[in-house]
Amino acid sequence: MQSITTRMPRQVGNALPSIRRQVAVAQPTRSSRLVPLLIFSLAMPFYFYVGPTRLSPYRLVLVATFIPCLIAWLSGSVGRVRRQDILMLLATTWSAAVLLGQHGIDKGLQSAGIFVIETFGPFLFARRYIRDVFAFQHMVRCLVLLIAVLLPFALYENFTGTPILIELFGKVFSVYPIGYYEPRWGLSRAQGPFEHQILFGVVCSSAFALSFLAYGVPARMGRLGSGVVAMAVCSSLSSGAFLSVAVQVMLIVWDKITVSVTRRWTILASIIVSAYLVVSALSNRTPFEVFISYLTFNADTSYMRVLIWQYGTGSVMTHPMFGTALHPWERPEWMPGSIDNFWLVTAVRYGIPGFLFLAGGFLAVCFGLGRLKNLPFDVEQCRNGLIITLCGLAFAACTVHVWDAPYVLLMFLLGSGMWMFEHNNQIAPAPSAAHDTYSP
Repeated sequence: MQSITTRMPRQVGNALPSIRRQVAVAQPTRSSRLVPLLIFSLAMPFYFYVGPTRLSPYRLVLVATFIPCLIAWLSGSVGRVRRQDILMLLATTWSAAVLLGQHGIDKGLQSAGIFVIETFGPFLFARRYIRDVFAFQHMVRCLVLLIAVLLPFALYENFTGTPILIELFGKVFSVYPIGYYEPRWGLSRAQGPFEHQILFGVVCSSAFALSFLAYGVPARMGRLGSGVVAMAVCSSLSSGAFLSVAVQVMLIVWDKITVSVTRRWTILASIIVSAYLVVSALSNRTPFEVFISYLTFNADTSYMRVLIWQYGTGSVMTHPMFGTALHPWERPEWMPGSIDNFWLVTAVRYGIPGFLFLAGGFLAVCFGLGRLKNLPFDVEQCRNGLIITLCGLAFAACTVHVWDAPYVLLMFLLGSGMWMFEHNNQIAPAPSAAHDTYSP
């Protein structure tokens, strides 16, 4: 009796290996428990010292996994080395070298080591432990769950001004200082378990588009998760976090209403560039100054951020190659030392090359993912959610500085979509009515 396979047409028989490969890839994989461990450790507001080095729960996770993740990356077991990897490696090594060069081995080695662990560490961590759509969706659900857990504490803080989590952990450990700021709209700004209200808002905003588009099954839980995320963002009363969500909402709407438009993302980019040029030509202020004036809650904050931009860019031009590292940057004595702009901080501290490497890695991830074609619908939703999230955070980073746990989360998200490049090379799925090709 002939087997079923031998009686099949030759074309179908030849297609069986491809079909088996697609089915095998489509099977759910077991997500690493280290992913939720890292995500929840980001919200632990305490730290301790080992010698002169300050350690926190998320740093312990990254230190413990750095070498295994590095070996996995170098061996090719997490996919081939790509230009995104190289740019992130260059951003890390350049900035670490600047810290060593400016502060010497005694003072600079510790700062450089922590920078490597917090920059390349979470990127490699995501490269190793998020390898398919199921692990990615699991990561999104963990992030939404974290924010849902933090929301009641944030709302309580809005009305009482008491950051419960910091106070509770402070009874046992050293914790971040509590920031007291003027209430907005009659409410205290929620700091949550982070060092600043802005950081709490930015962390929460990172889950908005991801939960809306990439939560997984059932999709309605993702919509509910987006509502929870929006409430948490509002509790921070931070303009930077509001901007991040606003950008994500606009991009989601654009994605939905232009689904049948060819090169729709190129059209959107052209609109943004044209608007920038129009503002530059018609206003007596720079586009950045106009942008800042509409994204702050009061005129004093707007004026100060304009001055920070002016003196900060002046510092970059004075130290274009190697920056100032952790030394004070040039400014009037009456100006505060903080810079409310993540990209400007990077250029001030690590020079123009440090900024270009990091921004280049950021853009290479977004544009590289945007060029992928013929993705399965659920993978495409994950891709779109990640790109939109990164765009929202990139705009918010123009108005806030991001450090410590939120910075680690940003680097982690950059690496969390790298598996999609390998997925795109391995699978050529059949067309689907629900499938929407992403055309940048």
